[in-house]
Amino acid sequence: MKLFSKAAGVIAAALLVAGGIAPVAQGQASQVVTPEDQDAYVQQFHHEGNTPPVVDGVGGYTEQEIAEIHEAIRQAQESGAPNEELIPGEMWSDKVELPVTIDKAAADEAEIAIAQQQSQPQTRGLAAAAACQTFWPSPHQVCGAILERYIQQGAQFGWMLFPSEGQTLNPDGQGYRQRFMNGFVYWHPTTGAHAVNNYSAQVWERNGWESGWMGYPTGGEVPVNGSNPIDGELSGWVQTFQGGRVYRSPVLDGFQVASINGLILDKWLELGGPDSDLGFPIADEAVTADGVGRFSVFQNGVVYWHPQHGAHPILGDIYSIWREEGAESGEFGYPIGDPEKYTENMANQVFEKGELAANLYPNPLEAFIEFLPFANLEEAIEYFENGLSNSRVEANSLNAKKDSIQCQSQSANIHVRTKSDGVGIRVPKIGFKARMDCDLPGTVSDVVGYGWIYYDYWGRWAQAAYAQQFFGNRNSVVQTNLEAGCSGEKNTLFWGTSYFQVTYEGQPYFGQSATNYAYLPCTIDRS
Repeated sequence: MKLFSKAAGVIAAALLVAGGIAPVAQGQASQVVTPEDQDAYVQQFHHEGNTPPVVDGVGGYTEQEIAEIHEAIRQAQESGAPNEELIPGEMWSDKVELPVTIDKAAADEAEIAIAQQQSQPQTRGLAAAAACQTFWPSPHQVCGAILERYIQQGAQFGWMLFPSEGQTLNPDGQGYRQRFMNGFVYWHPTTGAHAVNNYSAQVWERNGWESGWMGYPTGGEVPVNGSNPIDGELSGWVQTFQGGRVYRSPVLDGFQVASINGLILDKWLELGGPDSDLGFPIADEAVTADGVGRFSVFQNGVVYWHPQHGAHPILGDIYSIWREEGAESGEFGYPIGDPEKYTENMANQVFEKGELAANLYPNPLEAFIEFLPFANLEEAIEYFENGLSNSRVEANSLNAKKDSIQCQSQSANIHVRTKSDGVGIRVPKIGFKARMDCDLPGTVSDVVGYGWIYYDYWGRWAQAAYAQQFFGNRNSVVQTNLEAGCSGEKNTLFWGTSYFQVTYEGQPYFGQSATNYAYLPCTIDRS
């Protein structure tokens, strides 16, 4: 059984150097993240699969490897009583296959120590007084409050496995730590002893261990549940530290593990924490591109903090639109207030340079329709809006489905944006953006975008705006002129639709997409 290859030499090295090497403090994370780099930044906190990372030479074992190690220890103990002295060929290490990183002499030393503690009343009394124990195959004793926590976690048959070094005084001269093969236990006189698994430890290490802003752990990792209208029931884990928290939340292929602290943590908890619309944090707090603000990314949005405006959440379509406009560095600037609901699903939010009103809980399913060949726009509209309503369109659609091309169109959800003009007058507009992308071996030509905005006028749909935009020969375009002015702020039901026309190998193709339906504070003047 050749296990522990990830941490080869840990036991041997710990035997050579009493007390080990103290972790290096790195201070609070201060990484500057631009809006364009935000998705890549979040990916840094993703862990694939169910195997914890290796941290400071500790861990990285799969559940199967842990089970095999447990079985090896069990077989050794069941092979007979421990020997009080070295007997070649009769030691536990001779009866089972040792893990490759475990020195036989160290394992034999551990066995003799265990035998002496078990068989000699005086030794047992001294061990009890010192509150220390040895756990085969490691010769390193575990003592005091750290021992109590270790036993609570299952000792050598738990997830931590066995000690890889002795207890060590931390650089602050107050706390102690002990490394185990698959985790850590840290003790401080004011916080007590707490186990730290490698998911939390990686975040803790990144932020300077106990010498950094997180300080010492104040509890172990425990399950935490939440729920919100977007995700339904949520589950994850949390570990608390003196300066903040570490949350671990499951995703399809692993976990997101991130810290949260300070005023952003306070704001998130005020909103409901895991029960808020934001969900769990999925990346450490970062510095904004201007160096002034800070933000944390969550499952369903963000919380941005600015020294003049405080901390405020942004989520739903408001967040999507705000990001498209450059986030805090763009057209609207930092948020200066929380989203304010005016219907169950719709909200308005004020920013430094304007306001946005949009859907707070967008439909997470995005439908893309392949581009189909039609003779003209009118025929495409008849097909997409009326379905197979007559034989001519039906016959055309059967041929079209065989000849579709890999282009897709998408309409961002409709919203209201309010900006001030040069003299401070608020100018609200309703609109949306439409996007077209083609994944083809060549370039499409004669690209044209068409778009309509409709609103509910006494029970029927009336047109609020129409726009057409020419793009020439491009495989990816965004139509940006789909908007209409608002003469007031009466809540009105809106929706929008867009069409893109492209020419490929001499044939015109059309694709259609539509926005969500949304009640928005916008009155359309029909005069």
